[in-house]
Amino acid sequence: MKEFQLIDEVMPDLPPADQARAMAVRARTLGGARRRHRLPALSRVALAAAAVSLVLVGGFAAVSMLGGSGGETAAVQEPAAVLGAAADRLAAQPPGTGAWWRREMLHVSRVRTKDNPTFTVEWRVKEVLWVDREGKQRTEQGDVVAKPFTPADERAWKDAGSPKLCKPSDDCQLGRVFFTSLGQTFKPVAGLPTDPEALKAEMLRHLPGSGVDSQEAWLWDAGQTLLLYAESTPGTRAALYRILADLPGTRVADGVTDLDGRTGVALVFGDSPARRQIIIDRDSGDLLAVQNVLIPADGGASDPGDGGVSDSYVVKRLGWTDEAPQE
Repeated sequence: MKEFQLIDEVMPDLPPADQARAMAVRARTLGGARRRHRLPALSRVALAAAAVSLVLVGGFAAVSMLGGSGGETAAVQEPAAVLGAAADRLAAQPPGTGAWWRREMLHVSRVRTKDNPTFTVEWRVKEVLWVDREGKQRTEQGDVVAKPFTPADERAWKDAGSPKLCKPSDDCQLGRVFFTSLGQTFKPVAGLPTDPEALKAEMLRHLPGSGVDSQEAWLWDAGQTLLLYAESTPGTRAALYRILADLPGTRVADGVTDLDGRTGVALVFGDSPARRQIIIDRDSGDLLAVQNVLIPADGGASDPGDGGVSDSYVVKRLGWTDEAPQE
């Protein structure tokens, strides 16, 4: 599957991880140096070490730590390997016990206004979703907290006359930006397959005959809904990671940060004008966030400071519990 392949574009100039190639690089490096002038012995050793210090082996980059004691090496996993290991650890978790499945989420949205001077506003709202063993749902939502994003944005907001941070039409109510009721389609959710191929086949049984942009886009929507709004088991969630990672148009990226400042390995789908991200904890495989980021014309990650809009659904807690919602 694509999510377990090495990503060649990351370091296209690296030599293959075989001894003959490494020795050839070493010989060329030292030979070229000797033709110009003879280096001291210590310098030749350093050049040789640098020539073979970065080798890809089984999804890892082995980097020589020059200057350390004993020639230590640090193993840096490729993003696809990080995702695979995280999915394995998630799949090994038990389904969980308790009468209620509880998902606590923080919805964070940042928007650049059209005021003069312009500034970025951040909205935050807490939402708790409860699902019982029969699939009945309850939702608790807190008040929206809105404020200028940075001190510079606050100064610009004051210079613009301190306008209201919420439009009268929405009264500071944040809705779901790109989610649907697909979670209600796959019942019983707890009985969904944990094998990626079987799960994908079950999902595609519900693919509408019309009204979808593409099968891949629909699978992505359905997958992120099952991750964020349904009581799916750890095994099913791990299978969803693998299905989404294998979709055309998906890439795996490490070091992606959500709007609450947490960083993990991410599934990234889509290009301009919007890029979707599912951010996963590297160690446990737990879902950290699902977010939507606008992409500027140059193709980079959008910054709310240059006109971008970002939405992040940050998961604080997820799983079965003996707690119950308030009556």
